Parts: sequence; structure tokens; C-alpha cells
Amino acid sequence: MRPDLSPFYALIRDRCGIQIQGNREPALDQAVQARAGALGISAAGYYARLAASPEEFQELVNLLTVNETYFFREPDQIRFAVDTLVPRCLAGRAPGQPVRILSAGCSSGEEPYSLVMALTDRYGERVGSLFSFLAADIDSLVLAKAREGRYCEFSFRNTPPDVRARYFAKSENGQESLLAEPVKGRVRFSQVNFLDPALPLFLHDCDIIFFRNVSIYFDTDTRRTIQEHLAGLLREDGALVYGTTETLANDFGILPLAREQDVFYFTRNPLALAEDFFPAGTWPAPTVGDTPQAQPPLILCCPPPDPEAGRPGPDEAASLGGESPEAGLAAARRLLDDKRYAEALARLEAVQAACPGQAAAGILRAYALVRLGDYAAAEAQARCLLEADAWSVDALLLLGLVAKWSNRLDEAMGWFKQAVYARPGCWPAQYALADLYRQAGEPALAQRFYRATLQLLEQGEHDHGVACLPLDMPREEVRFLCRHQLAKPPHDPGPAGRR
Repeated sequence: MRPDLSPFYALIRDRCGIQIQGNREPALDQAVQARAGALGISAAGYYARLAASPEEFQELVNLLTVNETYFFREPDQIRFAVDTLVPRCLAGRAPGQPVRILSAGCSSGEEPYSLVMALTDRYGERVGSLFSFLAADIDSLVLAKAREGRYCEFSFRNTPPDVRARYFAKSENGQESLLAEPVKGRVRFSQVNFLDPALPLFLHDCDIIFFRNVSIYFDTDTRRTIQEHLAGLLREDGALVYGTTETLANDFGILPLAREQDVFYFTRNPLALAEDFFPAGTWPAPTVGDTPQAQPPLILCCPPPDPEAGRPGPDEAASLGGESPEAGLAAARRLLDDKRYAEALARLEAVQAACPGQAAAGILRAYALVRLGDYAAAEAQARCLLEADAWSVDALLLLGLVAKWSNRLDEAMGWFKQAVYARPGCWPAQYALADLYRQAGEPALAQRFYRATLQLLEQGEHDHGVACLPLDMPREEVRFLCRHQLAKPPHDPGPAGRR
């Protein structure tokens, strides 16, 4: 019988702020059963052990944290730090006083190492004397991986080839890439719970703090408390940078929100307040906060997460094991929600074997393949779906995503345009086109699609045509980003610190 998980929810939230309710419940159930089984005690007995033992609490937390990252994620923010924030910090800095940069919630290390590489490209060997790189996470296992500096292919999905060639070498078995020792040695990793008010002294007086794609797992009160703690780590003129889609939900008034060069960040002494560009009353209401996002938005963010598990073998997907196709499909959806993509794929392939014409299973199978990084198989599945239904918005979006992440941008635009043609109310496709045109340097066309997206979102509920594809998309954040882009003249590269 499944144990009562409610005491575990409260203990985990109170100690480290992680929200478990919703699609994370199966992960907690699995983790509790695994740890109780390993200790040879009941779930009820395990709760008593967990409450009394910091070591056991850490073991459970290691099973619950979500570690999704890759090198040079959200590169505009990294570029802004290198080009603008860092030179500002260096100006007038006395010799022997390095610029202190903290990656909070650093996961397996891709973010702090990206900053080291970007600044090494700019400052060469002086990077060791000019900068101090700190990184912290609550998960002790993922920190061990970060210190090791061994990465699989998924970590490089946004890494320029020349950067990879300079800073990485193939492992002995050729299956992984090894980070260069000089880069690896620059970062000091520490296990830290940022909900703890007594943060280590060595984290204080930071010039720049990155806290990106972490706060989505916390409720509003926890996010506010953590921001207060992070603000206490900043120097007077320091900057706190959240992930792009998290910014709005973390504007608590603790630190002013600034905008420069299309990048938003928090600081005590902003050169350009965000309110200068968004008049009072025009900001969307921050409704995202209380429900943690289980994963980044599929259409809005770049490539899918790096799954720990690989593709299932043929034996794993052989049958439903007595389960009905409907139950198998429901179980697969739960696995997808919990990011157990390989297990979901096995279930979906079993459903397809039992019911070859099951369209929903085909769509979700293609989605699982995308999340596992098997773009060729995902594309083949989506094309089969499109042959069966030429108006399938799900299939068109999947083909657009695969083309985009495979760097076939013109083809991606074609698929997203077909999705809009098939269903004009498909705002995810409209937004994807806006983002692609912005990247292509066509601001007038980009604004046209940003405007269309915003109009659709402000109409409220409407038929976007997506039948089965998971779209965990924060609409209020999308409105915010559209307004941000539409606030600029079509040929204006964006204000840089003007008042």
C-alpha cells in the first residue's frame, strides 16, 4: 500500500523549499520506497529516520532534485555578463580583488564552467587573477559529477564547435568528453541549501550571482526567502540574474529590476529600471509563482533536458504486461510528467504494438524520443503521424522542434508556418516563429509574430489545436516576453542603459 506522503511534503519543503505535490509525487513515492527498502524499514519508520538524520535527508534530496542543464544555456545572458557586467565590475577594481561570480543551483557544473570558458576566451590566462568562480547546489551527488568534469553529448547541444574543441577531450572509451584541467580547477564547488539563513561566509560579497532555472521548483514564499538570502550575498553594486522565463515571478521588490541590452536582472543600483520601458499597469500579473513548473516550456526554451536513462531495449517495450492500452497510455503520461522518458517510451511502444492506430501514443512517443535526444526517430514518427493526418498540429510542432534543435532553421520555420496555417490560433507556433525571426535578424517579422502571439493570449481560452503534445507553457511569462520585444522599435537593437 502506498504510504501517506503528506508528512514528507512538509518536511522537504520546510528544510529545502522543494515543492513535491503534483507530477513530482510519483518521484517522491519511488524515492521513499527505495530508501526505506535499502534500510530495511517501513515507510512510516523511514519518516522517523529521515526527520532525525541529516545524512539520510541528504540521500533523499539527492533522489528528488531535478538536474537539467547544458553548456551555454541562455547564451544572451552569458554574453551580457561577459560584455557588460564584468567590465563594469573590473573598472576601478584594486589589484588582488577578483570579481566574484557565483552559480547558485549549479547542478552538474555546466553553467559555472561556461562562464569560465567565456571569460577565458576574453581575458586569457589573466582569468585566474581577475575572477573567483563559486558554485553551489544542495545535491551532493550532482556536485561530485560537476567536480569530475565528464559530460555526455546532451550537455553540448548549445556549445560552439570551436569552444568544444579548445576545452574538451574525448574520454578513454570515446563516449564522454573530459573538461580541460585548467577550466575545471577554476571553480570551487560547495554543497549549500540557499533556504538556510546562515549561508557560508565565503559566499558573501559576490559581484554577479546566476540563479537560473531553479526557482521554478519553489513556491512563492520560498522564492521570496531565497531571494532575500541571495541579495544578502551581493555587493552593493552586484547583479542577480534569473533565467529568462523566471524573471517576472521573482519580482518581489527586494531588489529593483533592471533592463539592459534586452537582458533583465536584479540589482540595488540599476542603470536602467525595467519600469522605464514598461509603464506602470502594463506588466502582466505574476500568476506563475505558486505552482512549480516541472520542466522548462517545450516551445519557448531551447533543447530538451539531458535524461539519465538511455533508450529502452526491444525486450523492455515488448508488451503491456496485461495492462490495457488506455492504462498504458495514462501510465506513460505520468512517466513523461516525471521526466522518466526512457520508461515512458517503453510503455508507449507497447501501446503502439497493441493498438497501431493510436495517434496519442504516437505523438507522445515522438515527444519522448525528442526528450531523449533521438531526433531522427522522433522525426520519422512525426512524419508517420502527418501522413495519417495532414492537419495534425502536434505532428507539425514536433517536426518544427526537431528541425530547430537540429539547426535547420529555415525548415523549422516552414513547419511552424504550416501549423499556423492548419490552426491560426496556435500561439505556440506563432511564438516559435517570432523567436526564429528574431534570431535570424529580421526584427520586423519577429514583431509581427510576437504581436500575433500576444493577441491570441489576451483573447483568453481558444483552440490552439494541440491535442496531446505536452505544453507546459507559462502564458503570463510569454505575455511578458512578447511585450518586452514589442516595446522596441522594429530596427532598434535594444536600449543599453539609457534612461
